[in-house]
Amino acid sequence: MRKALILAITLFLLTFAFAQTSKPKIDGKLSPNEYPYYASFSNGDFQIYWKIEGDEVYILMIGKTKGYVALGINPTVKAGDADYIIGYVTDKGAQVLDYYAPEKHMGHTLDEKLGGKNDILELAGTEDKEYTYIEFRRKLDTKDKYDKVFPKTGTLKIVWALGNSDDPNSMHVKRGYGELKIN
Repeated sequence: MRKALILAITLFLLTFAFAQTSKPKIDGKLSPNEYPYYASFSNGDFQIYWKIEGDEVYILMIGKTKGYVALGINPTVKAGDADYIIGYVTDKGAQVLDYYAPEKHMGHTLDEKLGGKNDILELAGTEDKEYTYIEFRRKLDTKDKYDKVFPKTGTLKIVWALGNSDDPNSMHVKRGYGELKIN
């Protein structure tokens, strides 16, 4: 009986440790215990989950839209001077693009058009009747001058937006600002 109890406790602890150290599966879905950190804005219209593994961050954005979902990392002037990740899902699959918005935010431009690079390492996306799920992985510090560092600790300012269409250049229908408490 005692050996069985010790074995059960050991298996439980190993399962818990594995769940805490396993990397999220980039599949455009939220699985139980996949992400340790979460923030919600505008009554759940925009949700963000994240996990840092080594020098990479895994992010799942969920937006109450059938259009694009956008995340602006560390804006310094309202929505300007920010690193934007914009994703959407079409019948051909998911797209997740790396943009930069200048200080006087008059739109955003693909990093690649500015001389930078698309630093999304892996991506996926899905949609259901109400929500778009965009999941991706990138380096915390991409070393791209058009990207902002995602910190391992502290607070990160964000801006988010939702569009009614899959065109990332169309005007957003909902947006907001917030902070993520990175532990």
